[in-house]
Amino acid sequence: MRRSAIFTLFLWIIILAATACTSPTDPEQGSLPQGVEHDGTLRIAALDYQIGDLADPAVMAKYARADILIAQCDQFWGRGSYEGKMALLRAANPDLKIIGYFRSKVVKDNWGETPAQTYNYDLYQASLPYWAHTTTGDTVMDWPGAAVFDFTNPDARRAMLEVFRHYQQTSTNKFDGVFWDYFNPSLWVAPTVRDMTGEPDLDGDGIGHWSDEDELQAFQDGQEAWITEMQSVMGRGFIQIANGSRALQDSLFAHRLDGMFYEIFPDVGFSGGAEFAQALDPARFNNLWTARSWPRTRNGGPWLILSMSQPVGSYRTTDGELVAVNAGDLTRIMALLTDATSIHYENTGAHRAGIPRVELDLGRPLGGVTITGNTYERSFERGRVSMVMGSGAYPVPFDYQIVQKDVIVEEIDSPF
Repeated sequence: MRRSAIFTLFLWIIILAATACTSPTDPEQGSLPQGVEHDGTLRIAALDYQIGDLADPAVMAKYARADILIAQCDQFWGRGSYEGKMALLRAANPDLKIIGYFRSKVVKDNWGETPAQTYNYDLYQASLPYWAHTTTGDTVMDWPGAAVFDFTNPDARRAMLEVFRHYQQTSTNKFDGVFWDYFNPSLWVAPTVRDMTGEPDLDGDGIGHWSDEDELQAFQDGQEAWITEMQSVMGRGFIQIANGSRALQDSLFAHRLDGMFYEIFPDVGFSGGAEFAQALDPARFNNLWTARSWPRTRNGGPWLILSMSQPVGSYRTTDGELVAVNAGDLTRIMALLTDATSIHYENTGAHRAGIPRVELDLGRPLGGVTITGNTYERSFERGRVSMVMGSGAYPVPFDYQIVQKDVIVEEIDSPF
């Protein structure tokens, strides 16, 4: 009964929520743009690479609470047990946008061992003629067990996209968009890849990837082609959100998309110390207010999804009490100030779907953000948010206070 009551409460909240957006202008010191016009206090995204039992009301609640859900395609495509299950999510929240995770340049080695005529197996087979090689002829890997295919080749993109299109067309589970993982200015190879010899050489001209200007340009051109070709196949209303650093720093590239994923926020996109302060610095070229004007708005965007994967941090009060700092609480404050989208979180702070610990009912923002020195303030219909920037670095980058109906519902008050 308790789970059922919780689930009903979350559905009631979501049914009342709308997600119409306006596009703000660049902020100026002391006066920032008007807030997004929507009934809910802020939009929430859920990212879960292993969707749980949708027959469990508590599990369903944490996905239905979201405005946008990012899930693995292979869990809903090619698995009989999940065929038709997406309808349960849509019945619980008709406004929920469900986005499919799509690897832009790799396939897993073990996909070739999965049952035939399944999504991952078909992707693996489609990629085989286009696997990339190093300057010594070895297979390029960017993670252990992840083979890079040459997506700069139009034939490779066409083959992979055909697999995606086939399952989207034939499955009862149909995604509202795609989550690209990932778009960087150049190939990034994880330090854990130790059994690859030579340097990546996608175009096979004997010049290592990072020294080959033509290959680097083709690498970026291929990403733009991915977006254009996906839209051509799936239509203009198909949401496209990119992970990776490129869209966070390149406004022209971001304009091709409906949103950006700030993985390990704020370290990706901002670096060099005091990253939280950088993200809110009106003078910085890619601050969150400015970045909101980059993506498209026609598909519910811009979706600026802030995610932190750090473990729970802590600080000690002047009385010596140890107070936990949940990473999700930090991203939510940033989202309340900037109209970004806060990721769901669990007590670990990992970017997995989970219901927020403190549910807010602040209503619509009454205006933009006022900046006075290192203090940021914003008023809502039923409360206010204030934040005082401190070190700008995790685990306690700032103090904050959320007041709802004249009651403090959440705060950090640390002795900096």
